[in-house]
Amino acid sequence: MKLFHRSSAALWVLIAGLFLFDLACLFDPTLLDRTLRRLDFRLWPSWYFFVIVIVLVGLFVKKPFRKTFMAVFALLCVSSALTAAEKKIVQLEPPKRISESEIRTSVKQESEENVDGGYNANESVVDSFAAMEYRFFTGGRYVNEPIKFRMLSPDTIQPGKRFPVLVCFHGKGESGNENTRQLSHLQSTLDLLAGKNKLDLFVLVTQCPEDNPYWDVSVSDEGKGDAPLTILEEIFETVLQEFPIDREKLCVYGHCSGGNAAWKFVDSHPNEIAALVVCSARPDRVVPENFLQTAIWAFHNKDDTTSPIPTQEMIEEINALGGNAYLTLHESGGHDSWTGALGEDKAVGWMVYQTLGKIGPPQGVICYHRSFGSFFFLFMFPVLLIVATLIYRRWGVRKPS
Repeated sequence: MKLFHRSSAALWVLIAGLFLFDLACLFDPTLLDRTLRRLDFRLWPSWYFFVIVIVLVGLFVKKPFRKTFMAVFALLCVSSALTAAEKKIVQLEPPKRISESEIRTSVKQESEENVDGGYNANESVVDSFAAMEYRFFTGGRYVNEPIKFRMLSPDTIQPGKRFPVLVCFHGKGESGNENTRQLSHLQSTLDLLAGKNKLDLFVLVTQCPEDNPYWDVSVSDEGKGDAPLTILEEIFETVLQEFPIDREKLCVYGHCSGGNAAWKFVDSHPNEIAALVVCSARPDRVVPENFLQTAIWAFHNKDDTTSPIPTQEMIEEINALGGNAYLTLHESGGHDSWTGALGEDKAVGWMVYQTLGKIGPPQGVICYHRSFGSFFFLFMFPVLLIVATLIYRRWGVRKPS
């Protein structure tokens, strides 16, 4: 019997094409993203179980089902291979290199106020961050909505190493749809985010939409809702899955209304966050016991219209329970306590050096590697298809001679 029988010729063509596509994905990581964008669909893990069931059933049924089974199975394998390695987070625009002179100039600049009463981000800061997209968020008024955000990544990637991640919450004045304003005020710490002194970490910065500047408010409560905090939570969990994150070095920063959201975010991840820095914010409706393993540094100005008393009380309560919380209280400065916190006090550097439950030294270079699992899932379906085909050719029901 010839292996390339006419009834299986098309199947072998599909197998060959599938292998070539998988090899191309290894050399061009963007190929999978571009293909999925054109197809505009995704296959959920439950489909993989369905494929396995089809294989098992197809191997033991009578002949009339054989050809139909093999055709359906081949198509499912092609679809599964396309989506098995799919990432929910993709890069839209890469970051740009910034010179040391640009960094020195930007660190001294104040954020530019816009006509809406908020702020525009420093151009050098925007250039330092990659434009990213989280795919297929569904909740509230969104159905499979691509959510754009900004992300900073380490320069060096080494096998077996992992990085801290810093989640940033912006203030009300930085809401918008342009995916840049949420980076306002970060120029104060640009020397730690770019250039020769760059820290090895990921920085995740999402943005409240222009028509909803409140982190914990949903425009629509359909499903899980569409509150910016809910969206950030989902993106954060995906970052933990798709990037090499050190789970003992999760850091959170927020100022103004974003500081309030930062308190709530850490409260919803009890004793999981290593460090929290909040500026000019109130810890409303949070449980002190959820912060005992988190190193906390709060900043406030006495002449701020937002009273520092609730923050003082929360800091004292956390410390009374055995926590590790600090408060820097300045005599003046109005509502802006973040410029000094990010600049002179180097709060970002302080956060990165924290480890969950203890204060430790820097952990060294932390990097990402391509795991065995990523190769396995990329090639498992064409291999499975070959095995099933060979089994069929060896033990399949034949016509009586």
